[in-house]
Amino acid sequence: MNIQQAKDEIARTYRAYIRRNPDGTHRIPVEKQRPVLLIGPPGIGKTAIMKQVAAECGCPLVAYSMTHHTRQSAIGLPFISQKVYGGVARSVTEYTMSEIVAAIYDKMQQTGQRSGMLFLDEINCVSETLTPVMLQLLQNKTFGNVPLPEDWIIVAAGNPPEYNKSVRELDMVTLDRVKHIDVAADLGVWQRYAVARDVHPAVRTYLSVWPDHFYRITETDRGLCFVTARGWEDMSLMLEAVEEDGVPVDANWCLQYLQDDEIARSFALYYDLFRHFTGRIKTYVGLCDDFSLADLLLDEPDMLRAWSSTQCLSVASMLFHPIQVGANRLAEAGRRLARRAELAAMMPREFTEDSVRAFFVQKREAVAIKVAHGVMMPEVEFRERSVLAGLEADVVAWHQLPDGEQVDFSVFEQARMEEDRTSRCIECKKVSSDIEAAYRALEGCPQGRSARLYLTSDLVASEACAGLMAECPSPSFERYRRELEA
Repeated sequence: MNIQQAKDEIARTYRAYIRRNPDGTHRIPVEKQRPVLLIGPPGIGKTAIMKQVAAECGCPLVAYSMTHHTRQSAIGLPFISQKVYGGVARSVTEYTMSEIVAAIYDKMQQTGQRSGMLFLDEINCVSETLTPVMLQLLQNKTFGNVPLPEDWIIVAAGNPPEYNKSVRELDMVTLDRVKHIDVAADLGVWQRYAVARDVHPAVRTYLSVWPDHFYRITETDRGLCFVTARGWEDMSLMLEAVEEDGVPVDANWCLQYLQDDEIARSFALYYDLFRHFTGRIKTYVGLCDDFSLADLLLDEPDMLRAWSSTQCLSVASMLFHPIQVGANRLAEAGRRLARRAELAAMMPREFTEDSVRAFFVQKREAVAIKVAHGVMMPEVEFRERSVLAGLEADVVAWHQLPDGEQVDFSVFEQARMEEDRTSRCIECKKVSSDIEAAYRALEGCPQGRSARLYLTSDLVASEACAGLMAECPSPSFERYRRELEA
């Protein structure tokens, strides 16, 4: 299973486990709710997907790396209590609440939500003294003598033994009580993720040319050599920083992230080519605001005919970037228009100054509460506050209309939104035209087929671009998409 499939399965499991019957009982009894156990090589995104799936499910997440825990922190500290048995007082050892269980209850208090996810990483690398505690948790959803809240699901992750010498094999009794998911590295899934996260185009194009360099772990006489998805993404972030500072990127620098001599050296050479070639183009056209790489390429057919397939891939990534920026901007504009229409419909019917002021105060307070409880993503908060500010500005503009132009506010607001929809439609057609120009430019290069398919795969992977082309279809994209799928 790839990491995207594992993420989808975790989300389905969460929804199934918290679902209840009409009488309030769990659809799947708590004692039958198996914890999810992800087993896969390091660095493929097991930890990253937990943050994503929790955000998408709208539930809190408590995450722990089990290699950092002792038996005491996992099950609590012992204390002596007095109990009476058969009329005789006895001293009995009990335990305080586990740090991990306490963190769950803290999160429930902070968010006001009853359900959530507990993620335990490196579950099969715990110390020998902690192993029984982990087995008890996986089998009974209990830490020490304190059970987890009913609507909290457990997701555990670990590495196969060949990647970690500290791994302890889980016995059949434990494995028979979990949802065991083996996760493998998948470049196609990662490339779609890389597009959404704006991973450096040099990294994405390099891996399109050398896909076998995406994930590699080998034993050498000098120890373990490895390259992981995490390494590529972290290096991408740093590449942007060193480019701003003018720091040279050589094989030794790449080795900090790509811990394999061959791949580090190979990427450093490719990156030099990528920077040299893209730098030549930027120097040629200048960095003006109306810079259009596609138009330049169409005006320079001799340049196109001289390119290698690797150079075409570099340019395909450059062509994709402004398209993605435009598509993201259009997608966000669409979300804002939809939210603006929803809020306008909620406006008070008695449209007085006091009622309108109370409406905006209530909506902003609701945003603040959700942010404080960690159930609203930063980008959603920014959108909500921006839309509220825009709607409030429309109210002010409506009040300032001359007496002869006074109309109902709903009519006024519909007209304002229609203006924004028209502007967005014009921008949509422009970005669609940019896509056609990009394909025409790459079609002028004899070695450009792989670059055209690369551009197509990036457009397919981008949710924003897919939404754009549903509104403003691109004939060239549809043609190459069919070729890509064939």
